[in-house]
Amino acid sequence: MYKVLIVEDDPMVASINSIFLEKYSNLEVVNIAKNEEEVFEILEKNFVDLILCDVYLEESNGIEILKKIRSKGILTDIIFITALNESNKIKEAVAFGAIDFLIKPYNQARLDTAIGKFLKKNELLIKTTMDQEKCDEYFSFDSTQTEFPKGINEKTLEKIELFLSENRKKWWNANKLSEELNISTVTLNKYLKYLVSINKLTVNTSYGEVGRPENFYKYHN
Repeated sequence: MYKVLIVEDDPMVASINSIFLEKYSNLEVVNIAKNEEEVFEILEKNFVDLILCDVYLEESNGIEILKKIRSKGILTDIIFITALNESNKIKEAVAFGAIDFLIKPYNQARLDTAIGKFLKKNELLIKTTMDQEKCDEYFSFDSTQTEFPKGINEKTLEKIELFLSENRKKWWNANKLSEELNISTVTLNKYLKYLVSINKLTVNTSYGEVGRPENFYKYHN
């Protein structure tokens, strides 16, 4: 189980970040800090594998916090969540070991990519020894690449997910989605089942008047 610390001074945003992390069975949010002082109080008492940190805090700066963490020899991974778009600042943070940046507003899919990168790299580093092949895999890992099950096309998946995300207030069955997206119901059912499996959709089964079950889907808010 990987331990996660959220660093965010807006209670609502901190709560949303925490909720986003609940889907990961191998991650546990151990605490939430509002500023630099609280970060180091927590780190003195707890081992933390990953920090999700806003850059611009009211009383602190996330990149400066990262620098001080490294100066103390703490190797905890850090993912920044920020409105920051200055390339020199991003380069500075990466130089001190930030593994990813989520630019606000980000979504669950982009967080999945960042967390996937963290999990993959830590999985590789569990090895007690590293040969050239493992080193190459570690340094060449592309956080933008996602492995999909057989029969799932990335572009088709994006098309379906985007439509459902933009119409997230409604429940949709495969027949109605087929009309809207011009995709066969057989194909849609496969993609809808996959999106449910990765917690992107909620499914509700209705049995109607004749008792025939029909699934309706809604994008997670």
